[in-house]
Amino acid sequence: MKTIINKQIHWILVAGVFAPLLLAIAVSLLLPSILWPNPVLHALIEGAGVILYLSLGVYITTLVKTDSLPIRFYWPVASFLAMGVIAIFHGSSEPGNTFVGLHSIGVLVGGLLMAMIALPSRLQHKTLLTYLPWFGLGIGFSISLAMVMMDQRFPSMLIEEGVFSETAIILNTLGAVGFLIATLHLLFYKHSKFSHWALALLTLLFSVSAVLFEYSSLWDATWWLWHFLRFLALSLLLAYFFYWFYKQAEEAKDQAEKLETLAFRDSLTKLPNRALFYQQFDLELKKAARNKQTLALLFIDLDRFKQVNDSLGHDVGDQLLVQVAQRLNDCLRQADLLARMGGDEFTVILNGDQDQQRAGKVAEHILQAITPPYLIHEHRLEIGASIGIAFYPQDHTDLHDLMRLADSAMYQAKAAGRNTYRFYQAD
Repeated sequence: MKTIINKQIHWILVAGVFAPLLLAIAVSLLLPSILWPNPVLHALIEGAGVILYLSLGVYITTLVKTDSLPIRFYWPVASFLAMGVIAIFHGSSEPGNTFVGLHSIGVLVGGLLMAMIALPSRLQHKTLLTYLPWFGLGIGFSISLAMVMMDQRFPSMLIEEGVFSETAIILNTLGAVGFLIATLHLLFYKHSKFSHWALALLTLLFSVSAVLFEYSSLWDATWWLWHFLRFLALSLLLAYFFYWFYKQAEEAKDQAEKLETLAFRDSLTKLPNRALFYQQFDLELKKAARNKQTLALLFIDLDRFKQVNDSLGHDVGDQLLVQVAQRLNDCLRQADLLARMGGDEFTVILNGDQDQQRAGKVAEHILQAITPPYLIHEHRLEIGASIGIAFYPQDHTDLHDLMRLADSAMYQAKAAGRNTYRFYQAD
């Protein structure tokens, strides 16, 4: 486990620090003085960023509420929602003092809120944390509105056209420290999982982006680079959480199918077991009563199976049952229900309007499918089957009584010489 954690930290550092810094150096060397003022593209990036911020906020809130993530993840939710609201105002502002100020305040607020995830557990009050999403939205809206309406009262964020002021740099640096604190907590938290590491990569990229702010100017290549890094971080985290949700849904589905198999499927043949058979039989009887139809119930008991089991062992007997179940399944319609009741007993419900002629043909077809020899572990095995048939509603309307009558007819078939079928006949 320690090796896995070390590998995760290694790759997070490579992707979150070394790769961005190498890109920044390459950009500064290759495009040292090129400016590309494009407010439309910037607005599109910020708009897409807003969607990602809000989506992450809502999605992580859902994961926390369903106990898929720890409750302290409400702090990242508040951070994303606050930055998302501020980004709305920032993206719609004209390039200038308010434009830079909103971004810088957004980094500061986002970083400070994100750093709160590192608070000790004793300070993480569950009741208060549940209000954090609303707090994030409220603080983001309040700060943005204040900056837009009272722009002149805030410190200057540009000392000359395109050059950021010391105040703007300090705000971004403090935000970078906040994101770095969150990164360290997420990486070295004793219960860290992949969700922690995914968020750590985002916070690290945001921290590096805030540092690169100091070495950029409005519209230059480095300025566009850290915009791209932030957008990439948000996209990767949202994609990861969607993938994680998909995997959890798949695991839950697999678990549900396993539980269903244990409860309603025969572990050997995978056919419906006695419990599922009775459940489905009851539904089919009610359906037949509504539609005024006749159902046929076939009770099948294998002939000479006990001798095989006793002489060759249970392993051979089990494999024989599996092959019999496959042959039975192949010779029946999808609309009919085949079940293993236990041992060498099987039952079949023939749906639709049934009579003795139709049910008799099905029984003959079943006997023809069962009687050909089986080759198991170089043993050539020959068995047969005795089949008893009872009808709803002619013979009875009650489920258990129909089972009893079909079982009685099956014993009549055995008494008649085995490997045949008999319809129930009252004495």
